[in-house]
Amino acid sequence: MRHRITLIALTAATALALAGCSTTAQDDAGGAGEPPVERGTVDKILFDYPFTALPVYGAITQIVEARAAEKGVEVVFTNDEMDLQKQVSQLNSYLGSDIDAVVSFPVDPASLESIAQQYQDAGKYWVTYGGDMENQDATLQFSFYDSGYQLGADAAEWALENVGPDAKVIVLNETERQIGQERSQGLMDGLTETAPDLQIVAEQQAVTPDDALSVTTALLAQHPDVNVVVTAVGDAAQGAYQALVASGRAEDDPQTYVGGLDPNLFGLQQMAEGNFFRAATYFSLEELVAQVIDIPIALGEGAEDASVDIPVTLVTADDPNLPDYIAELGG
Repeated sequence: MRHRITLIALTAATALALAGCSTTAQDDAGGAGEPPVERGTVDKILFDYPFTALPVYGAITQIVEARAAEKGVEVVFTNDEMDLQKQVSQLNSYLGSDIDAVVSFPVDPASLESIAQQYQDAGKYWVTYGGDMENQDATLQFSFYDSGYQLGADAAEWALENVGPDAKVIVLNETERQIGQERSQGLMDGLTETAPDLQIVAEQQAVTPDDALSVTTALLAQHPDVNVVVTAVGDAAQGAYQALVASGRAEDDPQTYVGGLDPNLFGLQQMAEGNFFRAATYFSLEELVAQVIDIPIALGEGAEDASVDIPVTLVTADDPNLPDYIAELGG
């Protein structure tokens, strides 16, 4: 995925450079010397979430649509398919539309800075989902470093109690974006500070279940006796689990631990059944995704600081709320 995004970023850079030569919304309004367009209340929101291949995407869109209806605003969606060039193209296509705000999860934040500025100059609010940008009005985050640290520490404690200090660990990280970088660092710090002698035999990037299935399968061929796999993306943990089972690992193996960040229905269901998917960090998906609507509305009502950072909870099989979490995800 790293190579794919890099190639896409190079392609999009050219498009952005060309776009910089055209007139902006501010230029059309009367030239660079004119003040920016006045911004007001929010009635229509564009939600730009490019990771449509993730299993959680369907649940996210349902919650967003329900919240928009509850608040009496309209929401529209892009369909970027994890492709930076498509994300750039679709955001450009909505720039001259009647939307009042955009909530965008950037495939590559640096490549969207110019577009974000154009949205602001056109009198629209820009909210960054999953990170920070220079040109933004607010950000929506969910305890990136802390969630990674909690999972890393839990995996390390489990390894010490059930395998020993020299247990073997695979870390499936995500280092392309701020959210992944902070989570991956938290994972590593939690692991190494809790159990310094753990053998981290591999660190490799994986985001989707298919990514992780392929990567973990290849790594298991080199390290068949690995004990722990932790992932910076919850959906990647699903693929890692499936790879271990496909390799012949019993699902109730007492010396295997898989854990991931973010709510993942498959993982939580395996946890409830007593299998080796042992931990996930959880936040209320409804609480998080409702902010896609609530933050822009707050900005339109004049809030000076509408940014939100949702706290997370570490969930294990003995959590009494586990059935509720599964139900929230549609299980």
